[in-house]
Amino acid sequence: MDIHLLNALGITNCALFKCNSEKDIECLTPELPWLSNVVNLDNNNKLSKKHIPSIFLDDFFNDADEVWVGDTAFTLSSGFWTEHNDSQELRLEALAINSGSGARYLVIKNVEEQFDEKLKTLQAARELLLSHHEIVGQHEYIRHKLNSVLRKNTRLQKLVPPIQQAIHNLDTGVVILDDKSRLVLDNAASHRLLLCNSTTPSTLRLSELLKNIDAPATFLPALVQRKAPWQGEIFWQPADNYNVWLQVTIHPVLQGDELTHWVYLLTDITHIHNKEESVLPASGMDSLTKIANRNLFTSTVRRLVQEDVAFKLFIIDICDFKKINESLSYQSGDEILKTFAFRLQSFVGNSGFIARIGSNDFALVKRADTFKDETAAQYVEDLIKEVTQTYTVLNGTEPNLAVNIGEANFPRHCSSTESLIQCADIALQAAKYQGRNVALTYSEELHRQHHAINELEKQLRSAIEKNELKLFLQPIIDLNTGKIVKCEALARWITQEGKFISPEIFIPLAEKSELIFPFGEWLINEACNAIEALRASNLDIRLAINISGRQVSDLALLNQIKNALDDHHLLGSSLSIELTESVFIESLDTVSVLLNELRAMGITVSIDDFGTGFSSLVYLKKLPIDELKIDRSFVSELEKNTDDQAIVQAILGLASNLNIKIIAEGIETQQQQQFLQRHQCTYGQGYLYQRPVAIEEFISLAKAFK
Repeated sequence: MDIHLLNALGITNCALFKCNSEKDIECLTPELPWLSNVVNLDNNNKLSKKHIPSIFLDDFFNDADEVWVGDTAFTLSSGFWTEHNDSQELRLEALAINSGSGARYLVIKNVEEQFDEKLKTLQAARELLLSHHEIVGQHEYIRHKLNSVLRKNTRLQKLVPPIQQAIHNLDTGVVILDDKSRLVLDNAASHRLLLCNSTTPSTLRLSELLKNIDAPATFLPALVQRKAPWQGEIFWQPADNYNVWLQVTIHPVLQGDELTHWVYLLTDITHIHNKEESVLPASGMDSLTKIANRNLFTSTVRRLVQEDVAFKLFIIDICDFKKINESLSYQSGDEILKTFAFRLQSFVGNSGFIARIGSNDFALVKRADTFKDETAAQYVEDLIKEVTQTYTVLNGTEPNLAVNIGEANFPRHCSSTESLIQCADIALQAAKYQGRNVALTYSEELHRQHHAINELEKQLRSAIEKNELKLFLQPIIDLNTGKIVKCEALARWITQEGKFISPEIFIPLAEKSELIFPFGEWLINEACNAIEALRASNLDIRLAINISGRQVSDLALLNQIKNALDDHHLLGSSLSIELTESVFIESLDTVSVLLNELRAMGITVSIDDFGTGFSSLVYLKKLPIDELKIDRSFVSELEKNTDDQAIVQAILGLASNLNIKIIAEGIETQQQQQFLQRHQCTYGQGYLYQRPVAIEEFISLAKAFK
């Protein structure tokens, strides 16, 4: 369609320029009356970049020139800006366009209508957020007032008619129950919102409400135990012709540690919810958490960069959020995200800008001059404490979150918006590799490490895909007979150039990335190949492999093991699985299901590196565990360290009572072996017997032992 015709019809109002070269920019629509306020054209309708009246457009050309270089199709928007002169005020947007096929264009749009529409959207968003905050604040005010009254009058003898009348006339639904959940008082608003009548009182409706949202029996007792209210948004449909979004507060009233009453507060927020879905995203707000979204975050950072204001950018990642969604439900995950955003906003207040920039990623922008007497390190430490406190969700569980934080500073680290965000992300990725609740500030050294890790990750991905990793085996010896009864499969990586990459480097690298899943699948299949080779040599030796905690949470793991055993025509009794203690702590429910399934297949289960984590006797008693592996750190100084001797003896005694076999790792001397034999340790593993070797060499060794 001809741009002149579109302009004439009023369908659009824009100036079009064709960029034949850096200095030859021809205006195709010179007749537009407002154009002279923005650019200067010569007699041939060519634009001179040296004489541009608009300071904003002049600055935009720096970014536009980068878009026009190369053959990558791309469109860059300047965002809205305003031009003032004596007679009029223009609302404009510029677009730099690279078609990818040789054509380059500049478009300057008059966006008066869109600008007004955006202002209306922003105003509507502000009104919605204020309405929502007003309702939450109203709940808090009523809750505190009722808490005060009920604590003074545990039996409501002094709840005089004026107070009852005030509650009755509230627009907020109020239901007060005693400690046995019997009705004490409710009001007309609660009847309307809960759809009560003569046969369905508010007590019954509240029970239905909690049942409808799958709140378990432990939910209310947990609130009493924590002495804390619960507040959230609930969608409820008690009848086919009635559904409503409710802002709900559930508050236990306590005298000391004794529960006296329950207070339920309810407000209809359906109108807010319906509008939020369309208004908030359009205004740059996240509809779930009610804070800024990624687009508004980026434009805010860009504005601060243009203003040349010194500030710090923090990117905050909630660790292992996928596990939370899978184990607790996505509804509970959404609850946690909303509470997380609320805590973050409460902590930051008006001294910073926060946004949700990913599914479980948040950002914080804070000007350097707002830290007052507090250092940035102390600020971050306090922030982590605030957002990682225990969360309570409707299903009754109380997950403890962990976060990682990456920090970048403007203008010290970077001079542009995109590079600043990238620097903060590099610091965040480095923090993830160091553990949980770690915060790091960007540096050139971190950048180099990040680049090196990325390169190594690419090489590891290639090595897995091309089957360049090798499986080595290390024997496990019966300390009484000296025979090989088992072996552990260990991955080794020797590059095509002959360089040995330690498993202490590439295994953590795989675990921190998504490579742990293809690596785990490779390990299971290679282990089955090794078992076949052992069987072909008439060696009846069980083979053990280590399973990562991240693999345990992957529902595909069991099927991978079953399929590999079936494909190689092997029984589960030829395989053993080793798990570290941390897996039991972080994923107990998932691990319990997994272990029972493995045991049903005949696979034995070992706890690796026992004693180095946070062991619980409950795990040993209740879970189907066959073996414990004493970590090498307790074995290496057995000859002279009495503390290590006491620990090893305690583990051996515990295992004996629970009928669990013990494997001692890292045996290197005859004295260590003799100590373990004296105290009835079942099996041993270490350099005293054999280092890990290739499968062919292991088979020769095992035949000699046999």
